[in-house]
Amino acid sequence: MSTARTPSLRARTMIGAVLLSAAIAAPLHSAPEDVKITLPAAISFAVTNVSVATAGSPASSSVQFSQLTVNNGRVLRISLKADGDFVPPGGAAIPASRVSWTTSAASNGVGSNGVLSTSAYNQLFQTSATKKNGSVSVTWTLAAPGSGIRAGMHRLTVRWKLESVVP
Repeated sequence: MSTARTPSLRARTMIGAVLLSAAIAAPLHSAPEDVKITLPAAISFAVTNVSVATAGSPASSSVQFSQLTVNNGRVLRISLKADGDFVPPGGAAIPASRVSWTTSAASNGVGSNGVLSTSAYNQLFQTSATKKNGSVSVTWTLAAPGSGIRAGMHRLTVRWKLESVVP
């Protein structure tokens, strides 16, 4: 009789140990994360001289967040990256890396100056812990594109990345 119970007890113990391991390895319940965000829809550069830098228009744009809900110990990080270089109407393309930004007047977070990349997301803003809303002003600049650039509309697509991170 004790022989029949022992395997059964061992089986229950192993199942209990497996369930306990799964429960420990599984993340604890986390609340949904959410944010309401306002990003610039478009920035344009009216290049009149290919030998000098051109300020973006509008002169300053705003990135704003509100109603931020993130899990404890996390903050919102806002980054961006170019899908590729500018698409020209013909001729040579202007590299996306010619576009840079300068941040100012950050509210409830820290702005980061940077340069567009086609290979990696670069941080533009990170919120301060426990802040639910804030903003940062952004000034965009196109470095001198140089000679050999054709006049006309050059388009560039940018992706924004919003992520909840542990600072």
